Parts: sequence; C-alpha cells; structure tokens
Amino acid sequence: MNITASSVPLDRRLQTAAVLKWVFCFLALAPCCIVLFIYLLFTRFWLVCVLYATWWFVDWDTPSRGGRKSPFLCRLPLWNYMRDYFPIQLVKTAELDPRHNYILGFHPHGVLVTGAFANFCTQATGFGQLFPGLESYLLMLPLWFRAPFFRDYIMCAGLIPSDKDSASYLLRREGGGNAVVIVVGGALEALDAHPGAHTLLLANKKGFIKLAMEHG
Repeated sequence: MNITASSVPLDRRLQTAAVLKWVFCFLALAPCCIVLFIYLLFTRFWLVCVLYATWWFVDWDTPSRGGRKSPFLCRLPLWNYMRDYFPIQLVKTAELDPRHNYILGFHPHGVLVTGAFANFCTQATGFGQLFPGLESYLLMLPLWFRAPFFRDYIMCAGLIPSDKDSASYLLRREGGGNAVVIVVGGALEALDAHPGAHTLLLANKKGFIKLAMEHG
C-alpha cells in the first residue's frame, strides 16, 4: 500500500503534530529548559536568570500547594487534536459531589501517561462538563518541578508533585471540589506497557489507600 503525504487529510496531520508536540514536551522540554537557563547565565541576558531564580525561590512551595492551573492552557484546541489522534474518551460511571475532595486512581501508566494527561490536565474530553465543580490535579514525579521554566508549564496544566504533602494539601482543602489523580502503578509500570496488554503494578503500592483512609 502506497500512501503519499498529499493523501493524508489536514485534520490527521494536525492530530499528528499535536501528539509530536506532546511527546517533545514530555521527553525533551525539561532538558531544553535547563540548558536554556544555563546558557542565558553566560550571556547578556543573565539578569533574566537572576530574576527568575529569585522568583523560583519565593515560589518554591507552590507546586505542593495546588500549583497554578491555567484554564487557558487546559482549553487550547491543540488538545482536541491530540484526543482525536488515538482517540481518547472519558466515560462517566458515577456522580461525584463537588462538595467533597476525591482521590482518583488511573491505570495503567502506559508509556507517556497520555490518557491521564488528556483526561485530567485538559478539557479535551470534557472533565469539567462531566463533573462540574471539580478541579482535577494529576500527580507527577517531584524531580520535574526542579527544572526551571518547565515547572511553570506543568503547573499550568494542573500537575503537582507525587508526594503525600502535595496530595494531602488538596484533600484537606475546605469546601471540596478537588480531585487528586494518582497513577497507581507509578513510573515503573511504564516498563510493562505493551500493545493489547494491561499490566498493573499494585504490590507495595498501597500509599494511595492509606491516603484515602486518612482523608476519607
């Protein structure tokens, strides 16, 4: 079968571009931000780094205090193209009272946690419409919040560090309306991502149960 570039519909090209952008951000954006920060230190723009470092110091605890989610970023049309590439769908099976806080378990991890990001860090699959009054936050490895510039980007998407303090802060918040999403198997589960198989790592992964009992 011979498929030429001209025969690929525009929508499909945009979907592919959106996924490539996501893969780049997941795999390469953090290192690029670190290199950029170091490079700027040795140029006439060094003051930008000094000012950012000062801001970084003042803002250090923000990721563990709910981050800084941006509705604008979460509603970008870009995410709709990424959703349609796979496609990804969010299916509602129960009502969630927005007066409470929730822990949502996501599995399996997959290679790049694409399903969790699309469903809970964007509005492409309609989380806000399906669960009005709830704001979702996806837990991510804390080390990514140590990368300059990159930390601000992922916070805008509703990502917070995957530690007890960060999750507990939202689960203790009065008035409810927070949904903390935990990829139960963690990053190691990505090694078991194979087409047609759903392998879960649950042994020694009971921290989310203790968290639920503590805040339940």
